[in-house]
Amino acid sequence: MVYRAIGLKGDDLENGVELTFVEFQEQAGQWDYEILQNETIAYTDAWREQLKNAGNLSLAGYHLLHTDYGHYIAGLLNQFIDRNNLHYKISLIAFPGYTLFNQGKSMQLGDVAAVAAITQLPVIGDFYSIDAALGGSPPVTSKILTQKLSLKEKDAGISSTVLFAFMAVLRWRQEYNVFASESGASKNSIGGGLWTGQEA
Repeated sequence: MVYRAIGLKGDDLENGVELTFVEFQEQAGQWDYEILQNETIAYTDAWREQLKNAGNLSLAGYHLLHTDYGHYIAGLLNQFIDRNNLHYKISLIAFPGYTLFNQGKSMQLGDVAAVAAITQLPVIGDFYSIDAALGGSPPVTSKILTQKLSLKEKDAGISSTVLFAFMAVLRWRQEYNVFASESGASKNSIGGGLWTGQEA
């Protein structure tokens, strides 16, 4: 089975938003992948400043930024798709959001529903909520997913976007993508909320 997905990562304010278009292939339980396109888009000064100060916002201000950031990411995705002629080639988008730390806790900034509505593509995000409800704490990286995918050493620099795209594919297939042995949760979970972005 072949799946084509875009994985995103936007936590690096200096470098910007990284987008990786990946093709995954599964045969008899063995996974392989190929990176078809990779691009990093720098944040504007205004967005860099907003994200840097997001932890100090009021609840209302946070929700407004949450929605605005989702619209912003959707715009970047549509530009990436247009530039690389990827229309009708994408199965899924993996959008983990921007990790925001506040009072020792982390949360993901970026409205997944807005990304789905604007791109008109299935978007999976919020990968760790079920794991957190089971007592887990997200691992920095997943050795289990890295091994399952046989992530190549040459792709180490963009491994997180590839792994998020892979997590989205596993979520789509209803397979475990967050593991208790890595997060400390009470059991493995199928993490990620799906927004289809299209009419039924």
